[in-house]
Amino acid sequence: MARRNRQPTQRQNAGPFVGGKAKSQSGGDPVERHGGRLRRLTGFVGEVRGELAKTDFPNRQQTAQSTMVVLAACLLVGFYLYGLDQVFSRFVEHLLNWQS
Repeated sequence: MARRNRQPTQRQNAGPFVGGKAKSQSGGDPVERHGGRLRRLTGFVGEVRGELAKTDFPNRQQTAQSTMVVLAACLLVGFYLYGLDQVFSRFVEHLLNWQS
């Protein structure tokens, strides 16, 4: 396949910064960085509490069901690995006895 040669587009320069507040990339107001540690910490804790309020935690029944699924999967994998261990240990024991 042949590549098409594309001419680079020229950007229009808006010129020097005229003034006003700089916008953040998220579209909101920029975060002020010249606050004290305590102010930043309380702001962070407030944001964490706000996010936790939006979280949908599982109820007791959902937690019990999920726990049972995890325990069943652990038992299934455990028995599978135990079986493989028994097969390979007998195989290795047979190989060692065969050479002597």
